[in-house]
Amino acid sequence: MNVITATIRLRRVAPLLGALSILYLLTPAATRAGELELATGFERSMPNLGNTYTWAIEYRQPFSEHWAASFTWLNEGHLVNHHRDGQGAQLWWRSRENSAGLVFEAGVGPYHYYDTTGAEAIATPQGEDIAFENAHGWGVLASAALDWYFKYGWFASLRLNDIEAAGEVRSTALLLGVGYRFGEGYASRFKQSDAWVAVDPPRSEVDIMAGRAVLNSFRSEASSAQALSLRTKITPHFAASVTYTEAQNVPLDWHSGAAIQLWAETSLTSAFSVGAGVGVFITADRSNTAAANSATDPAGILGVTMAYSISSRWIARAIWNRVTTRDDDDSDIVLVGLGYRF
Repeated sequence: MNVITATIRLRRVAPLLGALSILYLLTPAATRAGELELATGFERSMPNLGNTYTWAIEYRQPFSEHWAASFTWLNEGHLVNHHRDGQGAQLWWRSRENSAGLVFEAGVGPYHYYDTTGAEAIATPQGEDIAFENAHGWGVLASAALDWYFKYGWFASLRLNDIEAAGEVRSTALLLGVGYRFGEGYASRFKQSDAWVAVDPPRSEVDIMAGRAVLNSFRSEASSAQALSLRTKITPHFAASVTYTEAQNVPLDWHSGAAIQLWAETSLTSAFSVGAGVGVFITADRSNTAAANSATDPAGILGVTMAYSISSRWIARAIWNRVTTRDDDDSDIVLVGLGYRF
């Protein structure tokens, strides 16, 4: 491997490692509440590429009276010739502790984006088709928000997002969100717990899952996917997993492959947990549609997960993985399923 190749691969892995380090910071503090929020709204761009929708899922962890850190999965909708989304990590200042009432917040941090953009049209047997490419890059995500905290953990937010990406589309969005504050304080009805991830068994988990594999193109071609996953806790807040996935009739380079990931996980209640993971996706079986010059080296993969304990042994789990490549073959793998701990 020459220096140039090593540098390219390091740049591909860097955002994934950065996301994992941020999630390490978000492991729950003993006396402060983690927050989970879903928000949606409208976005416009500069240059003017029209207006579109936007939505976000965010986990935020306060670590002092006025400071918090967050990890956000952000979708920027469908602007003209640009379908962009990505992950952001932000450091927040808040006007006061998040007890009941109005709180002002301002946050800033890096944003790693995936942008499906247009390329030259190509001829197909059915006529001219729209070609695309998957552009990856870095930007800055800056936010200001007004939050209203209700009793028993619920809160509503009004947020302004601004994304600056050097040489790319600048976007501004207004979002309205609703979230829940977990933890020991503020009269929350749910309490943090790491009960099943302590030193006592069970520590491992096997999941049978099904869902969809989606190509990141302008048409978002999708098909069914099935997966078998093995996950093992290595510390109270970190786990490792191997997931084998098969996808049917989707125009991807791969028909099946294995994802090896390291996860940072937070237990928000005794039954409910969230996490994010990074790793590599290794193709096991190339599809018939794979181009002759398609990349064969492992792709990067970043995912988020939610899990709910049905009992001490059985668990329901959802995983959303993003596979990021060098040959315009990015994809999303969305899975839900049932797991057993042992």
